Amino acid sequence: MSEQTENQIVYTIHSSIAASQRQDYQSIQERMNHAAQAFSGYLGQDVVYEESDTGPAVKVTTHVRFKELEQCLRWLDSPQRRELLNQAEKLISYHYRFRLDSNSFDQWIQAKGPSQKPIWKVNLLVWLALYPSVMLLMWLSGPTLGNLPMPLNMLISNLITVLLTGYLLVPWLSRIYANWLSTTSRRWTLAGCTTILVAQGLLLTLFSTVPGLPWKTPEL
Repeated sequence: MSEQTENQIVYTIHSSIAASQRQDYQSIQERMNHAAQAFSGYLGQDVVYEESDTGPAVKVTTHVRFKELEQCLRWLDSPQRRELLNQAEKLISYHYRFRLDSNSFDQWIQAKGPSQKPIWKVNLLVWLALYPSVMLLMWLSGPTLGNLPMPLNMLISNLITVLLTGYLLVPWLSRIYANWLSTTSRRWTLAGCTTILVAQGLLLTLFSTVPGLPWKTPEL
């Protein structure tokens, strides 16, 4: 099935199987494809088999395509898929590694047309998501992460912040600012930038003045 590369998530699975297991593996992939068709946004999959240069094993690359990231994640985490994977492990004892074909936060903000979103706009949304995430994490994790050595504290805090912004806040903001991301109008571009700056100003005021927060700041 031929699909445009824009507006879709491509989930790539790399597998290595014995040549004698190829038929069973193909059967599992057909079941996967059939089960995934019941999930919203599924665009299909293609499977490529390649003979290995280092032995009798066969390298398999599977591309699973969905319209939206959330739809793809629902399929990946579904009981139906887990059951099929359990069957595959029992049938052919195969193990696989995978990757999501995406780069940084651009994957979360899929274009609704052929044009690419300006990177500076994407960065503004990431900034808007990061600031409250970092500040709230500092507040909520004070009694726990705050007791760790600073290098370890920062390592864990950065991981939590990236997951929070990448999986929740940036996708949410991208939906709110979808028209702004696509517009070429200077007027609406300026209006969107203004709302982001105003939001950051309000957050700054909140974090600077609300009593009980674990930092002291001069009065604004």
